[in-house]
Amino acid sequence: MANRALVALAACMFLPACLLLPAASGEGVRWRIEAAGELTRPDEPGSESLGGITWVSNGTYWAVTDWDPVVWQLEMPADRNDGKLKGCTFRRLCRPAGAVDIEGIARDPLDGSIWLADERVGNVKRFDPATGREIGIADLPPRFRDFYKDSGLESLTISADGLTMWTCTEEALKCDGPRSTRDCGTDVRLVRLARASARDAWKVSGEWVYRTDCIAGGAWRGSGGYDLSRCGVAELCALDDGALLVLEREFSKVIFPRLRCRIYETDLSGATDVQGFQSITNAPSLKRVEKRMLYETSGFSMYEGMCLGPKLADGSRLLVLVSDGDRRTFRTALSLRLHSR
Repeated sequence: MANRALVALAACMFLPACLLLPAASGEGVRWRIEAAGELTRPDEPGSESLGGITWVSNGTYWAVTDWDPVVWQLEMPADRNDGKLKGCTFRRLCRPAGAVDIEGIARDPLDGSIWLADERVGNVKRFDPATGREIGIADLPPRFRDFYKDSGLESLTISADGLTMWTCTEEALKCDGPRSTRDCGTDVRLVRLARASARDAWKVSGEWVYRTDCIAGGAWRGSGGYDLSRCGVAELCALDDGALLVLEREFSKVIFPRLRCRIYETDLSGATDVQGFQSITNAPSLKRVEKRMLYETSGFSMYEGMCLGPKLADGSRLLVLVSDGDRRTFRTALSLRLHSR
């Protein structure tokens, strides 16, 4: 534990200029976040690489592994006073038929089914949680299948009333511009889908451009010298008031390779709806989504999944994150307290 803390501290020592963003405050900010606690998940075989998480009820969540798609049921009860997670247990729920690389999961509050975002294939499909059988698909434009390698659909969230769903790619679509660099972030389309009831099909009802932060650290070299550094959107979370939280994740090297994760509150009110544009380069007077940082953490936990949990005793809402604990990162779950201002 001491070595882990030392490495994480060293990874946080350097804060480049492009990430010196103020904590959210002032006019227009509706939410604030407080840290509650972090725990190490048990070493459950097959559950290491969690790509997404969704809340079911009380301390029960569903999460999905990405490269070997399995939906897991997690029991993570939290202290109602401070929001700290008391523990974590796993059981297999189902294996979604035909899934390839699942990075986003959302439980449908209207019928209890599961919606999954497949990064490699570029689609969002509906599954029966009891059997893993495919039972539906969301209607997304073909351009969302033209993404950069390993930067396809990464996020999925459904509003509490079950009538709005959001998704996006990790980095820009090829038609919209380049990937993130050390000079500039990448332009991601936040996609809103809507329906009138559980019987109706999801239809795109708006697309807005969100620019991530630039890559702050140095090159993180993988096997063969390939630079793994990037900054993209890892997850979205729809709030009860209609607001949307965005989880950004950056891979880079600062003394040690590290991961920097930031949660932003978004404001779409003045942004341009680009649904009708095949490329945002053709959108006149483009106005991007405004964002305000609510929380930031750095270290060796690769947080990819984020969802709301139950209400706590003081009226705040639990916000739960899970990491993709592959061979190079920690297997953790993080609990935060989300307060309305």
